[in-house]
Amino acid sequence: MGTLGAVTLAGDGWNTEVSDTLRSLNLSEIVYLDMPAGIFSKRFDKKKIMILGLILLSTSSALAGLAPDYPTLIIARMIEGAGSAMYVTSATVFLVQICGEQKRGRWMSLYMGMLLLGSILGPALGGVLAEAYGIRAPFFSYTVTTGLAIIPTLVLPKLSIVGNASSHLDSRQILDDMKVVLSSPSFLLVTFAVFSMFFLRTGVGTTLIPLFAANNLGLNSGSIGLALTVGGITTALTITPIGSISDRIGRKIPLALCLILTAGVILFIPFTTDLFTLSVVLAVYGAVVGLSGPSAAYISDVSPQDKLEISMGLYRMISDFGYAIGPLALGFIADITATPVPGASHSGLIGTVPFVIASLILIVALFVLLRAHDPVRNKNL
Repeated sequence: MGTLGAVTLAGDGWNTEVSDTLRSLNLSEIVYLDMPAGIFSKRFDKKKIMILGLILLSTSSALAGLAPDYPTLIIARMIEGAGSAMYVTSATVFLVQICGEQKRGRWMSLYMGMLLLGSILGPALGGVLAEAYGIRAPFFSYTVTTGLAIIPTLVLPKLSIVGNASSHLDSRQILDDMKVVLSSPSFLLVTFAVFSMFFLRTGVGTTLIPLFAANNLGLNSGSIGLALTVGGITTALTITPIGSISDRIGRKIPLALCLILTAGVILFIPFTTDLFTLSVVLAVYGAVVGLSGPSAAYISDVSPQDKLEISMGLYRMISDFGYAIGPLALGFIADITATPVPGASHSGLIGTVPFVIASLILIVALFVLLRAHDPVRNKNL
């Protein structure tokens, strides 16, 4: 429900900093716990960690819905961050280990697609519920949704992979494993590219776009959610097929196309004039973002296969750091470059500067990615 903050608060005339604060607190908590979650998933049953994460998500959402004041809401969001880190990190490792190398791109893209689709479609449901039943309704809806997600998790198989669990957590061994993972140039290069994608995903997709739509186009939260839903649909249409394609042609080509095309598409956003033109641009935006589907598979390809828990924990920590600072960085730039409107309650009209900066970041990430090794492509040549 993190995206709901930007959409609803922006639609109600809040400034950029307020609309980003709650989500960034939540994501900061995720960043701190991604690595521990990866380590614990090496020692303990991943399925149990996933279930505990879902319980925390459901409980925190209920607390947020009942929150009588701002401090309580902050606490709820921090608990949600802990639950999210536990679930997503352990689930990522779980899927990598059961899907096999031959179909890793297909299944990891589907998984990442569902995560991305949820973050994009969330504003649509959240905006409608908030307008119809009040700002607390989306939190209660998320409580039920995450609670129900426990049911299919219970029937997942228990992994019996050699090396999945050790008798204890050896801090020296953990540090040695981290050094091995971080000594891989391709791991660092691909992770930086993915960090940039995550930075832009929240910085542009769930911050600049809602604020531009609210402040410049005068759209309400429901309309903004609808436009973002269009992007979510086109993402779903491309993200799974590109995963299967990456199993044949490698991961680098789809990710490179994602970076260069996204860098171009986002430059059209500040020139949209109404809901229709915004939706058209977001349809294209969503489609090219879907090309990032094989990113998690790429990370696992260039990681030591006996240290996947460590590498996935590092990958999630670094990429989620991008998620956390994206809204703050681009939101701050949007605020200081906005054109004030006398008498308006919002921070001003969003200009082209933050979108141009976002585009340049993606271009830099593209040149970094091009230096990375692609094991799947080399194997299939």
